[in-house]
Amino acid sequence: MKGIVILSLCVILVTLISGSIQSVTADHLEPGIGVFHDENSLNTVSTKDSKYQIYIQVEVRNVQDQLISIIESSSGYIIPHEITDNTFNENFGKKEIITIDNIKYEKAHVFFVNIDAKQLMRDISQTSRYVGTWKIDFCDEFVGHEYRCIPVFSINTSFVFITEDDVITNKWTILRELN
Repeated sequence: MKGIVILSLCVILVTLISGSIQSVTADHLEPGIGVFHDENSLNTVSTKDSKYQIYIQVEVRNVQDQLISIIESSSGYIIPHEITDNTFNENFGKKEIITIDNIKYEKAHVFFVNIDAKQLMRDISQTSRYVGTWKIDFCDEFVGHEYRCIPVFSINTSFVFITEDDVITNKWTILRELN
């Protein structure tokens, strides 16, 4: 399931992200917290104890533009690495400063409209499936790893049933605590 979600958002984000962030070389072979935990898995942490808070609203409409479902979540994961800050700084446009419970945050809104449901299918013979993980990817070549897309921000929702003709809109709100 991760591969399908990565593939779908990768197509949307490659153009947005690939040209604007410099390559990141930190990985599991270098000192400090890198992008990768080991050869095959990423270092990720819950947003619960991080400087980031992420929220998503997923809207699904059928081909006739009738509302099928809306689901929201605020339980997410980030990579505890400068790649996350770089993605936030350089790819999410204008941010506003807000205060919640006497804590100042930078707030970014990210909208992905008309996500191609066919890209979320596991294979070309599928016509429907359930999706419950949504991601914002960064694609690059990493030292010790081939070119790949990694989820800088990811969030889980209740499963959303989609068919190949559905139109999916993801509305992300990402908050980063200011020092």
